[in-house]
Amino acid sequence: MLDAGNPYVLPSVLVGAAVYLGLTVATDASLLVRIGALLVFVAVVPVVLNRLLGGRGGPTPDDGDKTAE
Repeated sequence: MLDAGNPYVLPSVLVGAAVYLGLTVATDASLLVRIGALLVFVAVVPVVLNRLLGGRGGPTPDDGDKTAE
């Protein structure tokens, strides 16, 4: 799920980097909290979005050969 074919990986990485930098500049959050937020945006968000929004649109089990009766 977390591969180059997932269209949500790059935007999620960019948002994660922005959140990390924002936490660094705006708060006194510990390094562990900042890295945790970065990992959530980089590893969890793309997988969840891919599952919710359908992903690559590959074949579904219902796409078999259908003959007209």
